[in-house]
Amino acid sequence: MKQIIYFSLFLLILIGLSCKKDKSQDPDPVQSIDPSVQFTADTFNDLYLWYETMPAVDLTTIKTPDDYINKVKYIKDRWSFTMTYTDMVSLLEDGETTGWGAGMGFDDLDLLRILFVYDNSAMGKAGVKRGWQIKSMNGKTVAAMSDAEVNTALSNASNSFVFIKNDGSEKTLQLTQGAIIINSVQYSNIFTKGAKKIGYFVFSDFLGSSVKELNAVFDNFSSKGVTDLILDLRYNGGGTLDCADSLVAMLAGKPNKDKVYNTLTYNNKHIRMGYQSMIGLKSNSVQLDKLVVITTSSTASASELVISGLKPYMNMKLIGSTSHGKPVGMNIEGDTKLNIAVAPICFRNVNSQGYSDYFDGIPVDYAVKDNVTQDWGNPTDACLSTALNYISLGTIGSVGVKSAIIPGRIIYKGTDHPVENLYQSANKTIQ
Repeated sequence: MKQIIYFSLFLLILIGLSCKKDKSQDPDPVQSIDPSVQFTADTFNDLYLWYETMPAVDLTTIKTPDDYINKVKYIKDRWSFTMTYTDMVSLLEDGETTGWGAGMGFDDLDLLRILFVYDNSAMGKAGVKRGWQIKSMNGKTVAAMSDAEVNTALSNASNSFVFIKNDGSEKTLQLTQGAIIINSVQYSNIFTKGAKKIGYFVFSDFLGSSVKELNAVFDNFSSKGVTDLILDLRYNGGGTLDCADSLVAMLAGKPNKDKVYNTLTYNNKHIRMGYQSMIGLKSNSVQLDKLVVITTSSTASASELVISGLKPYMNMKLIGSTSHGKPVGMNIEGDTKLNIAVAPICFRNVNSQGYSDYFDGIPVDYAVKDNVTQDWGNPTDACLSTALNYISLGTIGSVGVKSAIIPGRIIYKGTDHPVENLYQSANKTIQ
């Protein structure tokens, strides 16, 4: 039985049948259309936000759904994609995927660093931490490898890694890629600065499984009387709107219940699909004096939605670097028989003040480089230190960064199917 994600779509497969004739009179054989390509084309023609800009394409010449998307996507679309239905459901609903379980990128000293680690993964179980340098893989130093060679090595099922830890010591690990259960809360703590109780947490993914983690963090913040909060979204590429709604309610629900924080607008075929997202209220919602959000160019989609949506209502400052720039999102159409999930850009996000066109990213109030030489929660981390100074002193103080990540050189997102730039409408139903 076919399962449909979001709104029902139909799959039209045209099969040409003809009577047997003399071969000399047969016309050229009719070329068939791959069913997954047809499903992708039907989905785009119906739901794609920019469907009117799509060129005509002969589907018989298209080999894969991704080839089709590359042919028809709008110039500003960096995100529409497909993946298997089973992988999509496992990722979004259960937080389960595969890979090494750590994000990696080159810093401005050309050193390959660990950016974050999922606890229940190959690297997490081996004790790998943020800030560690990957010195070599399989006996070859990273310094002697091109980016392409590094990516090739990371595609191996198993590797021998030599790490340089944050204390300067070396550690050799033989690791094998495997199953990952994503922990979206990478770290949380409460810093006391005079009369201020400053909650801080690192949030990496907006998933269905993330809400339970958020509840645990905000239960603690609420019970401890947190007065201000630092939300670290520096590598959060997005996820589900349901999860974003929960976070917004915990951050802003007490003074802003039932206020509109975002409106979804669809193409002219589906105007009625558009709806407003309201700020909810939860038992663990906090009342904040100041909210600081840490961002980088990897902060995208649902993360940017939360920032944009709360700006009109909260005393908020952004620290770090300009966000990714994705003011749009996807509905996901799936077919279990074909085992395909198609995620076209379907809607635009608009906050309560009409702010929407941030394709170039949301700029920060205080530009601070992303320090990648320490683990999470270290008060000397440049972004965290700046945020703590702003909340407790009203000034950002002096900021020095030993090593900062290069935005264009984050080469591995932590999993084989990262949540990067995926942002999903709340209307998801599985039938």
